Amino acid sequence: MPLKAKLLYLLVATAVMTASCSDDHSWAPPYITDFAELTTDDSGAIVGMALDNGKKFERTKFVAKCANANGLVADTVYRSICLYTVQDNVATLHSYSHAFAPEPITPDMLADDEIKTDPCVIQSIWRGGSYVNALMLVQGKDQPHIVGFIDKGIADGEYKTLTIVLYHDQNNDPEAFTRTIYISCPLYSYEGQLHSERDSIAFVVNQQDKGMTTFMLPY
Repeated sequence: MPLKAKLLYLLVATAVMTASCSDDHSWAPPYITDFAELTTDDSGAIVGMALDNGKKFERTKFVAKCANANGLVADTVYRSICLYTVQDNVATLHSYSHAFAPEPITPDMLADDEIKTDPCVIQSIWRGGSYVNALMLVQGKDQPHIVGFIDKGIADGEYKTLTIVLYHDQNNDPEAFTRTIYISCPLYSYEGQLHSERDSIAFVVNQQDKGMTTFMLPY
């Protein structure tokens, strides 16, 4: 299988979400930005949102008011960064952008010369629900980058540690502008192998001006 079929082909573009404001002074619920899972029905319309803290908004508790709330793949879960409000326990989705969330691959799926760790900057990183979430700053202009996650295995011991390496191929893109990319590494495949509040995740990134850097996170 070609490398580009295994990793997410990423067009470097900033995910921009805006909210309109009214000039009147009436009370309105605050806008919230969060990673979430958006689910679609059999027609491809967004019908639910699940937050990383376990809170779910479905059926009568969810309204999608964004322009791109329809026309998606039917019966699918999309990892997204969402802009929404909550009022009377009903969530209203105002806009969203898909996060880059490919499943981790193992090193044996790549040749040694295919493993790329071009530098970037991790602005923030945290464990959220069944994901490792991060805001990734990349330098680029107009060429697509390739981003993915490489599973380097689980080290046994009194406590287990899963090592994930961030794959980043800048694809010779000129370093003209800084872009913010939302990335989210799924951890579903490790359920049963790792235990919360005991085991950990070592997330390894080639940080610009710092070299290979390990972020330790709880599983």
